[in-house]
This record gives sequence, structure tokens and C-alpha cells, in this order.
Amino acid sequence: MEAKGCASPMVWRDARRRFYWSVRAKVAWSAAMAELAEASPESTEEYRSTLLMRLRSLEDFSDRRVMSKALEALDLTATLAQLKADHLMRRMLALAHEDRKATIDGLVRLVDSLADDEKATLITALHNAGRSPGPPSYS
Repeated sequence: MEAKGCASPMVWRDARRRFYWSVRAKVAWSAAMAELAEASPESTEEYRSTLLMRLRSLEDFSDRRVMSKALEALDLTATLAQLKADHLMRRMLALAHEDRKATIDGLVRLVDSLADDEKATLITALHNAGRSPGPPSYS
């Protein structure tokens, strides 16, 4: 395989170790990509891949051990929350364009079920609505 250019030379005593870290890195990458896809199903795989690389500065793909440990240590909590919020916002906007009256009625019922501090947060957001940027685009 080396003669055909399909494989690089390696020391056989390191083969198991390299395979182990390659598989571990691939599993960590796949798990992180799946979480991002669940949080933002309309985003492209390319966008999710770029986002994941930016979150952990994964430039060195040759060292699978470093990549694996970096991916496993990565905390995606804030990113997932933001992606879910953006996805929900886009869905709500799409529904609002379909039927504005039903959307307003639903929002009024939703506000009635909120706690006082959540209502205060919503009021503040509504007052600042003209100053906030739009949703990010996933192309």
C-alpha cells in the first residue's frame, strides 16, 4: 500500500497506539458533530465542522492523540444553547410569517405561563429589540 501511495510508512510497534487514538478522535469528532447537528439541524455539515474547529483550534490533524483529548475536553454547552435558541427563533419567525394572529395568540399564552423574572427578561428584550443583530446565516 505504501508503494501505491495509499498508506504512509509506520513502525508496527506503534500501529495499535496510532489506531487507538485515530478511532478515539473519530468517535469524539462524530459525537460533537452529532450534538451540533441536533442543536441546529438546518445548518450544513461544513458549517458545523468549521464551528467545531474554531471552538477548539484543531489545526493539527496529524496528532490524533492531541485532537482526541481536545475534543473530549471541549465543553459545547454554551454553543449548543446558542444554536438551539437560534434554531427556535428561525422556526418561530417562519411560523409568524405563515399566521401572524396565531403566533401572537401563542406568544400571549406563553407569556402568561412565564415566571416574573422571565417576564422581566422578555420585557427588557422587547425594549432592546431594535438594537440587536439578526440571526446568523448557515450557508
